[in-house]
Amino acid sequence: MLALACLVAGCSPVGVTAPLGSGGVVERRLVTAPLAAAGRGPTCGDQQLDRSTVSASGSVPGYRVGSGDRLRLNIFGEAGMNDISAGVDADGYIQLPMVEAVRVSGLTTREIMARLKDEYAAFFIDPWVTVELETAESASLFFLGEFRTPGVRYMNGATSLIEALALAGGLEEDAFLPGARLLRDNRICTVDLDALLRQGDFSQNVWMRAGDAIYAPRREDMSVYVIGSVAAPQAVPFGATGRTLLEAIAIAGGQVPGASLMSEVRIIRSTTPTSGELIVFDARRVLNGLAPDFRLEPGDVVWVPQNAVGDWNMAITAILPTLELIGGVVTPIALVQSLQE
Repeated sequence: MLALACLVAGCSPVGVTAPLGSGGVVERRLVTAPLAAAGRGPTCGDQQLDRSTVSASGSVPGYRVGSGDRLRLNIFGEAGMNDISAGVDADGYIQLPMVEAVRVSGLTTREIMARLKDEYAAFFIDPWVTVELETAESASLFFLGEFRTPGVRYMNGATSLIEALALAGGLEEDAFLPGARLLRDNRICTVDLDALLRQGDFSQNVWMRAGDAIYAPRREDMSVYVIGSVAAPQAVPFGATGRTLLEAIAIAGGQVPGASLMSEVRIIRSTTPTSGELIVFDARRVLNGLAPDFRLEPGDVVWVPQNAVGDWNMAITAILPTLELIGGVVTPIALVQSLQE
């Protein structure tokens, strides 16, 4: 959905097609988000995500210990100080002989080794310390929707998106990949699971972060969003057989008599998290029997204006207030956020 940030950012459509066979299409544009067009890769808001193929530091990010993890420690050559198992408590500390409480939360095992070497230097000469991650239960990942084993899983080290999907047993056959989303810090990231898994685009194989959630809906569980000059703006379930434009408008209470401009119905379609289509459809032609109804795709946003609209920027400005009120994981939250920033 973030692709449509270009409406405000001023990106040009990568192509404009002529009206297709539906007969009611007045305008159809392909658009790509500015950051995607510049080849910057997946983002969350204005933050570019590190990819497993090339991380920002040029190396694999280290796992950082947190509450709930358990460490195994050795101080070689010192009696009673080998094979120590220590859990990280809720405050981020481990309890150890002689040095008592040592804060380790947020550190890598290598950093913990250096800290313990300094701590035990007061008791031993040049202590040789090793630290291993025994169990990892602080870095949780959440798998929602069409996974073979949905629920909570835990990272036990640096984990890429593909490795994370494997933790949940992979996706079910009926998962709708174009609608799948990575959610981080209350944002929908522009990670394209469809391109990663079906097209081998490994630029989408980002490093995971504790607390990340991956949502993979079924096609029939998706919605289309009908807003504007209709009686009851709402998210309309896409259903097993899909929806047409007029059917979706009818479910949303129908047009407002004398106050709905059906000749300029606007449709925002996201084909990936960073690209989509802007469509203007003359629904009067369908009502007059001059054109077939327009078939919608999952996640489409349908806006019925009340008056003539000058351009797409004006349309987006009018669409946003209502769109923000419609809840749901796969609504264009990323679009809303990108246009507000």
